[in-house]
Amino acid sequence: MMVTLSSSVSFDIRAGTIIHAVIVSLPGHYIVKINFGSIIGIRTCVLHTAPHICAESLLEQHVCAIINFPEFKKNTKTLKTIILCMPDTHGHYIPIQPDHCIPNGGSLFS
Repeated sequence: MMVTLSSSVSFDIRAGTIIHAVIVSLPGHYIVKINFGSIIGIRTCVLHTAPHICAESLLEQHVCAIINFPEFKKNTKTLKTIILCMPDTHGHYIPIQPDHCIPNGGSLFS
């Protein structure tokens, strides 16, 4: 399902599994690869999360992401995928995760 914020902006929100995470510069700053299934494929995005979260703990996490965000540059990478996060009690961003097993590429709908 597309979530529409205005008449000209719609976001496609899908479930996927983090399959790769590499620290970028500071603790909590990662480049991650997410598997969205065979139709959408693997996408790369940036994740800024709590400094105590390590790359290994991100692997195999199911997350929700916008997969059709307008392209933007982050350092040398061009990205179109944004992991949806919410702040914890310390203000660190934590990825939103489905409670149940959702197939990779599963779409948000209302």
